[in-house]
Amino acid sequence: MSEQEKNIEEEKRHKPYSKYRNQNDTESNFRLNLSFKPKHALPYLIVILIFILSLYLVFLLVDGVLMPALVHNKKLVKVPDLTGKSLNEGLALISGAKLAYKISHEIYSEEYPSRTIVKQVPYHNMEVKEGRTLYLTVSKGKETVSVPYLINLPLSKARLELMNKGLELGEISYDFSETVGRDSIMAQSEQRNKFVPYGSVIHITVSQGSNAQEEVPMLTGLWLEEVSFVLDEHGFELGNITFQKNETYTLNTVIAQFPPAGEMHRKGTRIDVTISQ
Repeated sequence: MSEQEKNIEEEKRHKPYSKYRNQNDTESNFRLNLSFKPKHALPYLIVILIFILSLYLVFLLVDGVLMPALVHNKKLVKVPDLTGKSLNEGLALISGAKLAYKISHEIYSEEYPSRTIVKQVPYHNMEVKEGRTLYLTVSKGKETVSVPYLINLPLSKARLELMNKGLELGEISYDFSETVGRDSIMAQSEQRNKFVPYGSVIHITVSQGSNAQEEVPMLTGLWLEEVSFVLDEHGFELGNITFQKNETYTLNTVIAQFPPAGEMHRKGTRIDVTISQ
């Protein structure tokens, strides 16, 4: 091999192949063949068509033969009327009609007692197949709330506490108490934290204070002869009598007293008076 031929061979190994390749050969070998030949695709089309026809035949078989065979062999029954019946009564009727049931909702109700059927789907007298599921809405009875603790609260605050709970203030009675202050709640008709229906009425008893204490009566302006009678009526005794000149009040009338009127004191307390002269 000559020196020139060796150089050409060496250049072929280091230069791009396309330089020494025929242009027509390159285009013919590297061009994508995108032509469609129907005779080559026909077997694939036949397989796809057979698959689609098979699926359609299976659908016709299930829909036209199997499903009717499963459904039409069941009898038609009328749905019983369950609304307003207790859950136990309703389940007995459902069982007798060879139907199934499911409790779909439980709701509070002012009209229906607890565990009473409020609604049903399907409705009564509809004809359905045996085994059909009835969906029931069942009452939980009236909504309940817990009773607040009212003892020792003043009347105004007790009323507010009941209102915030959705309860109503009922009868108010009064009684004496040695432990609860005057004008505070000393008793309530329902115990604290007990659950009662929403809107229930709670009766209360308000303290009048200790039975051993009494409000001192107003004596100013009374005749001296009247003082003993009034004090005795309220459970007090006449104490020291002091005379004092006074140009405003009539002679022999009370112009001052101690303890003053309106204070609470034990019965039997001695009330001192000052008389005009």
